[in-house]
Amino acid sequence: MYTPEEKKPFMERLQERLAASRFLTFSALLHAILIFLGGGVVLYKQVTDTPDFAASGGDLVASDTQVQAPPEQPPDLTQQEFTPQTPQLTAPTLSAITTQNVTTPQFTVAAAMPATMSAPTNDMTKALASASKAVGKGMASGIPGTMASRVGGTARANAMQMNGGKKESEEAVLKGLRWLVKNQNPDGSWGKGGGATGAAMTGFSILSFLGHGETPVSAEFGPTMQKALDWVLKNGQANDGRLSMEKQFSQPGVYAHAIVTYGLGEYYTMTKDERVMELLKKAVGYIVEGQGPDGGWMYSYDKTQSDTSVSGWQIQALKAAHLSGLDIAGVDGALDKAMLNLQRVRGKNGGFGYRDAASEKYSLTGAGVLCTYFWKQEKDKMVRDGIEYIMDHTKKDFPVEYKHDKADLYAWYYNTQACLMVGGAAWNTWNRLFQMEIVKNQNPDGSWPPLAGKSAGGELQRAPEGMGPFYRTNLCILMLEVYYRYMPTTK
Repeated sequence: MYTPEEKKPFMERLQERLAASRFLTFSALLHAILIFLGGGVVLYKQVTDTPDFAASGGDLVASDTQVQAPPEQPPDLTQQEFTPQTPQLTAPTLSAITTQNVTTPQFTVAAAMPATMSAPTNDMTKALASASKAVGKGMASGIPGTMASRVGGTARANAMQMNGGKKESEEAVLKGLRWLVKNQNPDGSWGKGGGATGAAMTGFSILSFLGHGETPVSAEFGPTMQKALDWVLKNGQANDGRLSMEKQFSQPGVYAHAIVTYGLGEYYTMTKDERVMELLKKAVGYIVEGQGPDGGWMYSYDKTQSDTSVSGWQIQALKAAHLSGLDIAGVDGALDKAMLNLQRVRGKNGGFGYRDAASEKYSLTGAGVLCTYFWKQEKDKMVRDGIEYIMDHTKKDFPVEYKHDKADLYAWYYNTQACLMVGGAAWNTWNRLFQMEIVKNQNPDGSWPPLAGKSAGGELQRAPEGMGPFYRTNLCILMLEVYYRYMPTTK
């Protein structure tokens, strides 16, 4: 006997059972769909995904002192060149800034950068080991936080992003540094004609390389720095610590002495190279001893009056000596006294004068502001009024245009640093005015051309030959390194 249920047709019974278990059926169907879609995605990614070009940890920045070796290749392929098909690399991003060529999409597969550094002398062996150890330890080696952003490609890239730097400005810096390499004299100095001006150009060039974090152990620029430091040591010792490389200070020699001392102080701070300690102390001693009664400095270290332009370089050299950690006698006291002289030459409108307060000058106000903030680390009234004076006169009388007849790289060098230190709207405005103006006027060879014939700057800014190209190129490099060269204490 069949039950009433069994008498029903098969299809009718199936429909009733599906209806009774509809939730179970829906769940099974949903899972089947998800499994199908998931398998399809995995299969699609295996076929279509492009290679991952990110370095370990997701960081695209290579270390300045260590080049990562690529995956092992057969010996005959170690120099093979290739161009990635995807993604298309037409230009590097800001985070890819290194001291390698950053403008071409071609890559060379090699185990490491070829060693180009000349063999160190016996005296250099210990110095190079010390420099390598100091730079490798970074801030732990005693490098001040204000200078730490220049040490390493990652630190520079991060500082540039934070402060509004563009990849074009870093490319311009590298072109400028490579021009300096090509135009270094065989003896390690820079410039043509020697003398105190040649010493100054050498000091400027050392500052430019140090501003990019380069030392004698750097892969690309190490040999250049080694030759330059050897030249300074040899000639500085021969002239009893006078880094103008003169037996007695000439009238302009005080500029050169301060600039080279500035570079030597930064070098010691970054490397702790013991070879330069005594020379640095002796050079700083001349600056401390040469300070006038009013707190300023003058040509030939004549103490009868003071010159704000001369004083600015002495203050920068003393600040570098202070950061060295050597506790050189008289440095802090001289800097305290120098602040009194800056107050003396501060005009009623916020600008700084040449030798007195009545002669406020646009070209010297940036120097006054920077030197005041460098030492006091306060945005006091002197600093705020000076920045306001700079911004007001830039807008009205001194446009930041390289080809304008009032262009002045000397003023821009100081204004750039002063505005960054103060920050805020002043820096945002100045950065917008100067950065690409400097970049777009660079020569194809990496140097910078003369300013207009009626330029407000000095003769070195206008001279097409001789020391002129070295002076302009270093000032422009130092300006474009501002994003990471010295950081305000607030950052």
